[in-house]
Amino acid sequence: MKKYITLGILLLLLIVSCTNDFEETNTNPNQPEKVGSDLLLSKAIFTVANRATQSGWDRGNTVAQLTAKINFTGFDRYEWNSESALWDEYYGILPEIDIILRNSLKAETRNTTYEGIALILRSYVFSILTDNWGNIPFSEAIKGLDGNFTPKYDSQQEIYTTILKDLKKAVAQLSLGQSIVISGTINGGDILYQGDTDKWIKFANSLQLRYLLRISNKIDVATAIKEIVDSGSYITTNADNAMVPYPATAQTDSWPISTSRVGSFDEHRLSQTSETILKKFNDKRLFKWFQPTDNPDDDPNLYTGLTNGLSEDNASNFKGGAKNVSRVNKAYFYDSPNSVKAAMIQSAEVHFILAEAAQRGWIAADAKTLYETGIQHSFEHWEVDQDISAYTTQPGVAYDDTLETIITQKWLASFLVGFEAWYDFRRTGLPTIIVPGPDNVNSNQVPVRFLYPDSEQTLNSDNYKQTVSEIGGNTINIKGWWEN
Repeated sequence: MKKYITLGILLLLLIVSCTNDFEETNTNPNQPEKVGSDLLLSKAIFTVANRATQSGWDRGNTVAQLTAKINFTGFDRYEWNSESALWDEYYGILPEIDIILRNSLKAETRNTTYEGIALILRSYVFSILTDNWGNIPFSEAIKGLDGNFTPKYDSQQEIYTTILKDLKKAVAQLSLGQSIVISGTINGGDILYQGDTDKWIKFANSLQLRYLLRISNKIDVATAIKEIVDSGSYITTNADNAMVPYPATAQTDSWPISTSRVGSFDEHRLSQTSETILKKFNDKRLFKWFQPTDNPDDDPNLYTGLTNGLSEDNASNFKGGAKNVSRVNKAYFYDSPNSVKAAMIQSAEVHFILAEAAQRGWIAADAKTLYETGIQHSFEHWEVDQDISAYTTQPGVAYDDTLETIITQKWLASFLVGFEAWYDFRRTGLPTIIVPGPDNVNSNQVPVRFLYPDSEQTLNSDNYKQTVSEIGGNTINIKGWWEN
């Protein structure tokens, strides 16, 4: 009997001991439930920058007619759908940005610098979402933890108002962080600027300049732009560009196009639109972006562009076949995993923004100098050896105080920078050389938005129906609030 009692006591003690250690024993140290802002930040930065550049490579360059499609020409012909993968990726990264923001606001992890960075990234993501779709879930977005799985749609005007406020707040918090030794420290994860808060402030102010110009058809932005210019804190050199380099050592993080199938790469060709302008201006970016035709019977220095918006058959047989049309530069964009950098905004664009602001009389600056500096910085970014003085004195390039001259060069400099050239076209109708292709299926109109994803129609039906009613339908021709 004593033996059984002793055995029972030992078993009871063993059970209690195991129970006490249960949580610790069954916790996987390689799958932490809480992740620091530094780890989340690197993923967030890479995701948004990489997506912007991939969008520029495929959709952005195509709709802006910087390149043309020779296969799978549906997008080039305006057979557009919801682009749900783009919607999902941007909304998918927002919760992680939100965690960084929430962590930065907690007393035990208070960090004004991470707060500022999170506000910048969130503003950047939401600007693309609203510019691509119009009214979107914004103020109630990513509130699933609070039990809201059917967020309302906010108007584009409301979204832009908040974005601009958040970017001003980001600048203030980053500036505050510079004066706080502990709570302003970047503890890691900054793969964009390596902890340089001055550059983050310049990034935030440069985005403000971009967005203020975007909405300038609707509100007076002169004072706000002048304040930023007077501060002197915005991107002025390529060293300040918001660009993430792709490492050559990690295949998963290298320039994604370099690991795609060669057929997917070969779909993208020199467009006739780009060919005409680049050759007219003797622009050496032609040789950086594209390569001569593959036809051995042709002049080895022959560059031939493809008309945008052709049907599959017409594109495949254009000028006798694919070998007679210039591909995108294979050595630079396909054979190298790290030649390209993922760009969100560059010095060239900022100078063209300011050139337009000066041309419109919003700031007291020399528009010609700003314009020519924008051109020079684009050449420098692409490592093109071009005589800037000779280039900028040519007819069509020489500054003539017209908006189209500025926008044409800004269009060229937007190669691979997301959808920026498309947004400018929607705002200004420039450059006028962008015209729907002969086989387009959108009644000779350049589309101005994507369709809402089917998931919104099924999972957020009431709010979807309400916003579609407010904007006048869910078609690719419904203009947004800021558009011309």
